[in-house]
Amino acid sequence: IDARLRFQPTRFNDQGLALDPMGLACTDLACPHCRRQLPPGYLDMPHRILSVIGAPSAGKSYYLAVLTHVLQDRLPNDFGLAFKDGDPSGNMLLNQMRNTLFSAATPEDALLGKTALEGATYEKLPRLGRMVSLPRPFIYSLARPGANRDETSIVLYDNAGEHFEPGIDIHDSPGAMHVANSAGLLFLFDPTANARFKAKLIGVDDPQLAIKGRVDQQDSILAEMETRIKRVLGLAPGQRIATPLAFVVGKCDTWQFLLSSPLEPVLSAGKLDLDAIRRNSDRVRTVLVSLCPGLVATAESLASEISYFAVTSFGHQPTVLSAGPNKGRIAPDPQRLAPAHVEEPVYWLLHRSSPALLPSR
Repeated sequence: IDARLRFQPTRFNDQGLALDPMGLACTDLACPHCRRQLPPGYLDMPHRILSVIGAPSAGKSYYLAVLTHVLQDRLPNDFGLAFKDGDPSGNMLLNQMRNTLFSAATPEDALLGKTALEGATYEKLPRLGRMVSLPRPFIYSLARPGANRDETSIVLYDNAGEHFEPGIDIHDSPGAMHVANSAGLLFLFDPTANARFKAKLIGVDDPQLAIKGRVDQQDSILAEMETRIKRVLGLAPGQRIATPLAFVVGKCDTWQFLLSSPLEPVLSAGKLDLDAIRRNSDRVRTVLVSLCPGLVATAESLASEISYFAVTSFGHQPTVLSAGPNKGRIAPDPQRLAPAHVEEPVYWLLHRSSPALLPSR
């Protein structure tokens, strides 16, 4: 593809701007490792990387599209924070997915494409003398309006589950390596792909439960993620990472009746209620231990700090498309979108990394 030539500056003008070989001032910056263009002001603020990991077709793209919409709506009222687009050109794909979902009139219009390994949320970039597939960072900023104008950059990564399948070389797909440097990890678990969950949901009218030929690789992906992170960080097998892990069980509109009691609100008087988050986590963990004890054991051997969340990106059971080029595929009904709890894992992770940004009671 055509791109502007990267160069290491040696000359600067009186304003401190780098001069290119032709003597013209250059206002753009690029990463020295992968040469990806950085948004303005990127180096002037602290960064928090949040990585979303899950099996193929777990709903990560829908979750991120809904999450950015909900954060933009809720953060001003919940914590007095503005959630802003920090890189409009780089975030264009995620913004398009969000607009597709929330501006659609029919389920056909609301269908989002799969995050394939070489798909739109990945890009080929040079690294250490070879072209590799790297996940595209979606960069947003959190700002508290006022005199200080303190801003924190939030970097979201949508990882294709294939990157964490056993056998994929970490050097061919080094995008998985950024997970080891994240401020928080979100592992998105799809209960409709798990056989023991599906057995508990017999009689529930959800087309996702009727999908044939799905192989549940979620335990393998979580185990491979543990192996890779510990390898990158140089940890012994028995050590656990300090990065907090949000274990997010999606599609809770389908299975929340399995909880011992309803989920509690996690906000109280403009502060995060950590006790309510812990009680909600215990409720979700109890369900998981009864149905997927091995998955819980793997997650808790990975991270020393872990919390379990139940979320739904749609708030309703999706429909099967009956006509058109996508006949047979499953899509949400945009007229019935009612996401619930999607922001809670992010609130918790941001509080763990920046307590002053999202205070707790």
